Amino acid sequence: MSAKREGKKRRRHGRQHHYIDGEGWVKRLLYSHELLSKYAGPDGDADRPDPMGCHEEPPQDPDIKFCRLFEASSEQPSEDALMQLGLAMENEVHGVGSQGDSDIPAGYTYLGQFIDHDITAQVQNLELGSPPVDPATVTSERTPALDLDSVYGDGPSGSPGLYEADGVHLRIGMTAETLDTEPGGPIAGGFPNDLPREGTAAVIGDPRNDENLAVAQTHLAFLKFHNRIADQLKSADPTLDGDEWFQAARKQVTLHYQSIILNDFLPRILETDILQETVAMGPKFYDDSKKDCMPVEVAAAAFRLGHSMVRPSYEWNKVFNSGAIPATFELLFEFSGGSGSRGEGDAPFFGKPKLPSNWIVNWKLLYDFSGVPSVGMTNFQKARKLDANMAMALQKLPEFESMGGVPAPLLSLATRNLLRGRQFELPTGQMVAQAIQGAGFGFTPITAAEIANGPHRQILEDNDLHEKTPLWYYIIREAKIKHDGNRLGPVGSRLCAEFFVGAIQRSEISIFDETEFPAFTMPQLLATVGDLNPLEPSE
Repeated sequence: MSAKREGKKRRRHGRQHHYIDGEGWVKRLLYSHELLSKYAGPDGDADRPDPMGCHEEPPQDPDIKFCRLFEASSEQPSEDALMQLGLAMENEVHGVGSQGDSDIPAGYTYLGQFIDHDITAQVQNLELGSPPVDPATVTSERTPALDLDSVYGDGPSGSPGLYEADGVHLRIGMTAETLDTEPGGPIAGGFPNDLPREGTAAVIGDPRNDENLAVAQTHLAFLKFHNRIADQLKSADPTLDGDEWFQAARKQVTLHYQSIILNDFLPRILETDILQETVAMGPKFYDDSKKDCMPVEVAAAAFRLGHSMVRPSYEWNKVFNSGAIPATFELLFEFSGGSGSRGEGDAPFFGKPKLPSNWIVNWKLLYDFSGVPSVGMTNFQKARKLDANMAMALQKLPEFESMGGVPAPLLSLATRNLLRGRQFELPTGQMVAQAIQGAGFGFTPITAAEIANGPHRQILEDNDLHEKTPLWYYIIREAKIKHDGNRLGPVGSRLCAEFFVGAIQRSEISIFDETEFPAFTMPQLLATVGDLNPLEPSE
């Protein structure tokens, strides 16, 4: 693995700051001394450095930047108001008081996370006491081009550790055997169903894809899909060899991936008329002047919709399910190399050297295969509805715990999302809705009364957040109000459609450059790999 990629290997969520085009390096804190002191408790140390910062110097000339689609807002809610709101959002435990399931199969929650890691990874670090951030000064280690650099890294020459000796096939890891004293009983090792590892650390293009098991198994599916496509190409043309063979396989995989996004993923989460209009007419806000930049309104708000889709627990396989041992969201973090260790003496995988065989996913429980004739109908579960209620497990994420020194209330993902929006000086949801209307797009925005008519009325009204709503909160409330939580509303749909269509149009490999590329779905990809339920292959 190259020195460049080795440097990236250490990057993790929450530890970076950003370069925003036209503004410079973002210098704002994610949270202030005052907030840290307030929530640190009697043993807290408000004078120590921000645990999210590493004090390193930013690059002089960032290659990949963030940018704004709309004007920044200097009028931001207080940290304390956002803290109250964030902690109130995470309130559901194992479905108790659940708002119900959406129409979206549960696997798309983590396909969305996989896609997110392919388009953005902020690089620079924040320090306590710094001024606010300018998106134009925030860099990303991912290209916003839907090109799977999170899988391919810098290619066989730049990231050789990701590849087999032929420089074409991607490495696959093996699972660890389980004993008769473990859940599910003895299962011999030798399943090719783990990420490749050095020790417990995954050797992959983006280490964040090993921070929970669901996205890790999704990443593994793409590794296997690449290898299957490479084999098919070689079978069709035995003369293919070397870099020509690899590039042909990468192109086919990337086109299939973009087809999944356009024809399967986005139609499930967006208003289809907005998506179709954007494909036909092109982006209005994410135009060519924004080429190669990642919009902060998408990265820090609209495409964080998946956080509200997380279930507190999952039907995972024949061993871990509601009838035996629930596959809780916390366990999906424990059985990953990136988040399974929370400190000294706490090893990932509960002491196993790699993923145990009894944790291999059954994809039939996460996706709808009714459109795949070779598989047919399956008993899949669904993602939670999009709304401002979220799983309680998100209030204490292991990946933030493992950083050490973070007060418990600041481990909350909802709180961090809201504080990140403040850090970027994002416009309110109302401001973005007005700007979209001003550009000639007709729709009816949600009202302050509708926003307040939900689970957090008191906090919203006490802090005027129903009138000046943080963009992320506005977008997930809009989804609930407009579509009962089954897809994004007009503001969220417009932002995501603009970005994804524009990013694919500008990708070096682009499905829009193909005359006729067939529609493809994530269930089709999984069926092509042919590894839907390894623990019960006869089903």
